[in-house]
Amino acid sequence: MGSNDIRLKNIMEDLVNQKLSEMMKLSNMCACEHCKADVAALALNNLPPRYVVTDHGGLYARVELLSVSQMPISVTAEIQCAIELVSQKPRHQVPE
Repeated sequence: MGSNDIRLKNIMEDLVNQKLSEMMKLSNMCACEHCKADVAALALNNLPPRYVVTDHGGLYARVELLSVSQMPISVTAEIQCAIELVSQKPRHQVPE
């Protein structure tokens, strides 16, 4: 494995991003890139990071996270809290 193959990745970002768009759509909130990034950042700041170095490690950690029943619930709860905060005070220009 060469040094170009080594990547550091927080797979919690993948879990948040998998649910983010659907949850924002269900909440009828603005889905612009700025709001998506704000919701993701708020949720990720309140979730434990899960860093992996290899693709194999990423797969293993993702399976481990999904098998722990509390983690998907925590991800959903943090995204919902972030949606509520961003909806109340969006940081982008709201069209009139």
